[in-house]
Amino acid sequence: MSQDSHSFFRRAFIRFAAGHPLDSLHALRKWERALLRQILLSAAVGVATGLLIAAVDYLVRDQAVWFLYDITSPTILLFLPLSALVVARLCVRYLVPGREGELTEDYIFVFHEQERRMRLANLPGKLLASLVTIAGGGALGLEGPAVYLGANLGDSLQRFNERLFAEEHRKMLLVAGAAAGMAALFKAPLTGVIFALEVPYLNGLAGFALVPALVASTSGYLTFAFMVGSEPLFKVVPPKGFDLEDILLAAALGLLCALGARLFAVSLHGAAALRERLPAWASVGLCGVGVGAIAVVVFSLFGQSMTLGPGYRLIQGVLDSRMELSGLAILFAARFMATVLTVGGGGIGGLFFPQAVMGFLLGCIAARFAPGATTGLLPLVGLASFVAAGYRVPLAAVAFVAETTGTAWAFIPGAVASVIAFLAMGSSGISRRQRPFHDEAPGQKALNASNQSGGDVR
Repeated sequence: MSQDSHSFFRRAFIRFAAGHPLDSLHALRKWERALLRQILLSAAVGVATGLLIAAVDYLVRDQAVWFLYDITSPTILLFLPLSALVVARLCVRYLVPGREGELTEDYIFVFHEQERRMRLANLPGKLLASLVTIAGGGALGLEGPAVYLGANLGDSLQRFNERLFAEEHRKMLLVAGAAAGMAALFKAPLTGVIFALEVPYLNGLAGFALVPALVASTSGYLTFAFMVGSEPLFKVVPPKGFDLEDILLAAALGLLCALGARLFAVSLHGAAALRERLPAWASVGLCGVGVGAIAVVVFSLFGQSMTLGPGYRLIQGVLDSRMELSGLAILFAARFMATVLTVGGGGIGGLFFPQAVMGFLLGCIAARFAPGATTGLLPLVGLASFVAAGYRVPLAAVAFVAETTGTAWAFIPGAVASVIAFLAMGSSGISRRQRPFHDEAPGQKALNASNQSGGDVR
């Protein structure tokens, strides 16, 4: 074989093995851009969200919320929620340019709207309104402002660096930020990822943002845990296991929680509709006094105003004591009405944890009728299945129980109950923004059409 032939085959082999130098350089640059977009910027969103959530958690959960349980004056208990709702309404009116107080609902809405973006100018006013609502006794959760804060930061960062994202989904860092907020607040990185991917849809996952959500969720959790510790949210001592009877009881409890979640969703929508019809002063006044009156009644019965605030102490208090069936039923009804009235009065906050509290109480009630059930199992199963039905997030609900208790022993019964509750819920839910799942993510059709024609979608 001639020297020219050897040279030809050598060049052919090198090109086959390594590719054309220009192609290799293009692939390397493309990989570097993907690294910047999906890893570095997602991590930056997670770190920033974790830092801000740590500050919010300290101010509200570590300071203001615990103060609520030390109040002994019926007058303060009666009028404190009213004052909080008034201030929250003023914050939305004068500090939020968009004049609306949606948090997780705004995340879902922006997720589905191709041209819609989060307004960074809305963040301070909404955050202040939600913190005032919760610190003043509104029966809502901190996960609403946490999700909104992270989503707003992520979406704003992607908008400011839009030239880097010409080949990516416009909602990528929006989802990543929402995951970071949820993960940091509950010290539950897997829950944060799944919730951010799951909650926009009635029956699906936003898989296109999986990697950025994982990165942001992990970095947000690590930042938060570095500052406040990594201990699980609840202290639970798991038993050795569960049996077939526990699975059957979990399935029955899933149906009960679906019924409760459906009633809760109807009540929430009714309260929101009534708020739109009534003058602002009337809805705030009636609902604020109603939340306060419930707190006074609960304080007179239990010695603590356990219906005020997110409900962390309520769950831990019930876990640490053997409360009677009548007391559990009263707490469930009181918590249910306090949350509905807080929303009806224009309170700003999250609805994930309030549903978790109601599901937990339903599980405690069910456990009183099932003495053969494994100790401590049904309250956690109820927690998961109520959230799974109300917010239509069965995966996130089960992950939440496992991560916030530091043990996975309730995973299988919780999964069974959550799936049953999710299916029994039908197409109902507490969110009016969720949409049916489609194979293509928001904006993907437009992006595909643009790629086919050689254009660029911004």
